[in-house]
Amino acid sequence: MTTIRLLKNGVEAFPAMFDAIDRAASCIAVEMYIFADDETGREFRDRLITAAKKGVRVKVLVDALGSWPLSDSFWDELRKAGGRVRRFRPQTKGFLLFRNHRKLLLVDDRIAYVGGINIADEYYRGDRGELPWRDNALEISGIDVARLRRSFSRMWARANLPLRRMVLRLRGDGWAKGAEENTIGFLESGPENLVRPIRRAYRRLIHNAHTSIDLAMSYFYPHGSVIRALKGAVKRGVRVRLLVPQKSDVRIARWAARGLYGRLLRAGIEVWEYTPSMMHAKLAIVDDTVVAGSANLDIRSGRINYELVAVVADPELAARARADFDADLKQAERIHFLEWKMRPLMQKIKERISYWLLARLDIFFAKAELARRMW
Repeated sequence: MTTIRLLKNGVEAFPAMFDAIDRAASCIAVEMYIFADDETGREFRDRLITAAKKGVRVKVLVDALGSWPLSDSFWDELRKAGGRVRRFRPQTKGFLLFRNHRKLLLVDDRIAYVGGINIADEYYRGDRGELPWRDNALEISGIDVARLRRSFSRMWARANLPLRRMVLRLRGDGWAKGAEENTIGFLESGPENLVRPIRRAYRRLIHNAHTSIDLAMSYFYPHGSVIRALKGAVKRGVRVRLLVPQKSDVRIARWAARGLYGRLLRAGIEVWEYTPSMMHAKLAIVDDTVVAGSANLDIRSGRINYELVAVVADPELAARARADFDADLKQAERIHFLEWKMRPLMQKIKERISYWLLARLDIFFAKAELARRMW
């Protein structure tokens, strides 16, 4: 039997992850985009060291770009204790655009944590006096968790694999099996996977929605087909609400999302901006289904980054997630079309340029890099 908990923010997620690491008996796998050399990162690492000294097999995979400030010596004690560490595609080997954006902690193939939370103070204690970022993680326990071992192993192998060999040997179908037959399914995507399984899953859920669609997304500039699906849902009488951050760590992404407000609002989609802190969540609640993981509804997550999400069909989990979403809306400002329409000209220019850079130029360079590395 598989049990699933939705953990709200680092204050719930980190104590649970620390406890799982401390109880580990055989193996721990960690996969992170950002792993910081701060109080949170050092505590996480030290617990891994303690586990390794007890004989637990420990593997850590961090993205070379996301964790670029992290010195390799940060891991010396873990390596001495028997742990293994890899950096996913160092910049010296190229592939600058294609990053491992996944977040996964897998312990003993019995408990896993999947979500948007990186290992850094911003997600737990807060950084430089700021409030901790708003985010989520799913705690998954049971037999379904063992399927994540295969996913981690693929990414471990991909870390330094030439792109041509990777495409020929490791291309998959997105690992969608289980997403519909069981309560929980896992979906992964990457630049060589032309099926775009995560984007397809979102479109399918939106097309099948009957009552409500709630989206909490830190970065939102999706493929046009997703926007059209959301508009179609509204026409069918489905209530669609979008929550994005008012304070963003990536300003260009914030402007790109704002450039879409007009077409969303005109279609009847509610748009809200979360105000207390950076909202880093990647969460969707579609009727009784919850989607949570590392993937935003943006073009980079859909076509360039490596991502991992869990799709859970569970009315109780969806009710909990929707209650959290409603609580977040109480700390958000609703965007109204007439007010948005009166925004300054300079803001309109920023929106257009930002969207073009992220939705067009980003893809152009990714395709060029993919072609160059392949041939």
